[in-house]
Amino acid sequence: MKTKTLLCCCLFLMTATIVLAQVRYVRNIPIQLPLTDLYDPQYTPKQIYPTPDGGVIILGDCLAHYGEYPDQGTAADCGAIKLDANGNCQWQWWSRDFIGWGDPSIVAIDQEADGRVNFIINNQPFYFRLGWITPQETSFLQAISIPSAGVNKALRLPNGDIFAIGGINSSSFFMRLNTQGDTLSTRSYPADSLWIQPGLRFAVAYDMELDTDGMPVASCQFTDRFASVVKTDWNGNIIWRRDTNIPLCRGQDIPITKIPISNEIVFGYRAYNNNYRNQFSIYRVSGTGLDSLYTIQMSDTICVGSYYSIVGHSQGIYLSGFYGDYSIEVFNEAVHISSYDMQGQLGWDWSMVSPFNLDQPTDCITVLPDSSVVHVFGNDDFGDFGLTIVKLHPDGTATEDETIPKPEFTLCAYPNPMNDFIYLKITSNYRIKEKSIPIRIYNVKGQLVKTFNFTSKTNGVYESTWDGKDDKGKMCATGTYILKVKSDKKHISKKILLVK
Repeated sequence: MKTKTLLCCCLFLMTATIVLAQVRYVRNIPIQLPLTDLYDPQYTPKQIYPTPDGGVIILGDCLAHYGEYPDQGTAADCGAIKLDANGNCQWQWWSRDFIGWGDPSIVAIDQEADGRVNFIINNQPFYFRLGWITPQETSFLQAISIPSAGVNKALRLPNGDIFAIGGINSSSFFMRLNTQGDTLSTRSYPADSLWIQPGLRFAVAYDMELDTDGMPVASCQFTDRFASVVKTDWNGNIIWRRDTNIPLCRGQDIPITKIPISNEIVFGYRAYNNNYRNQFSIYRVSGTGLDSLYTIQMSDTICVGSYYSIVGHSQGIYLSGFYGDYSIEVFNEAVHISSYDMQGQLGWDWSMVSPFNLDQPTDCITVLPDSSVVHVFGNDDFGDFGLTIVKLHPDGTATEDETIPKPEFTLCAYPNPMNDFIYLKITSNYRIKEKSIPIRIYNVKGQLVKTFNFTSKTNGVYESTWDGKDDKGKMCATGTYILKVKSDKKHISKKILLVK
């Protein structure tokens, strides 16, 4: 009997180990552009939703190039990407096949029990769409008429209406729609008079959660002195406003989340001035005001570019973003996920130095029904970098199942910013036909500054350097330059900063 019990325990442990090994992965998902003349996609994920089959649907925006530089154009679209339970791409859906005008953006609303995701597509001032898509790629879009505003967040109200927030004419706005997309009410609120720089004065509502009474609570910026949180009724009338006591880094989002079980609303933002350098502040919305829970302080060399996403879990919050290491000659950036409890104790950190997903302006993170953590990020630069998805255990532990395919054709340039020289390297996981690869450097006016070749080749790696001089041997002025490489119909463009 003891032998049988021991055998059962061993089989259970083996099974548990296998399950854990399958939970975590890192995958790179190439962007599948619908038109052959598009290249170098730049993808920005916006929201992740779990699906009944164990996969996820990712909503996001995408830009892509067409044509040759300097007559190069940019086309934009937004849509959804479906991944299965192992992180493999099942389909990619685009709302309009990259029409060359406008800059559409997708904003999630909610998800239904069958996995259907509802969203708004806004592209001011051209059009707005109310739509949905299912895990089987069945989609529907209908035109709606709402004010020409930039929508940042939308949620479903308890009565079925849609509540959206964002910015319009340098003011924050709050809007209620019915299920058909008809505007029921709008309210806007201008910036305060406390701005230090009046010429930059604006107000905007960033993120939102519903309070326990079903009323919206939104994170906002009305001044450059601090962040604000407002509670409104369903028509956008402010019930109360509460301001923080730590200055807000201008232009930074203020992500907000709700803690499961307790239903506490928590938000955070990056503070940056002489007194609060590289600090991320966490607040909780209480019944009578705001509780400053804790701050995450970084050193002078390891700094958070920012935490862009925050999501609550049973013990606290997960934060995701990226950080940079300034202490070494070659600047490294890494995607970064942290778990904190409500007292500010760090549970675990996970980071990954990515050679091709750098300077990510936004990312998104969510918790799946099995409590695993999913983090998705794209890239702030144009190129064949794709979308990277990371799936972690709730405790952040590692397994062997951590793979990320390299892009077919990548370009590294460092140090960037450059002073005396910049080192350039091309890597490829396929055989490049050319013995040498031309590289062209343009200034921001589109004027060709320098032309030379990559000639050194070792195991698919091409290397070269630039000393900051133009084709005439004259040192270029301080400023931004655009580096262009083309090989086997692969296009790469990268911005570099020359500082003398």
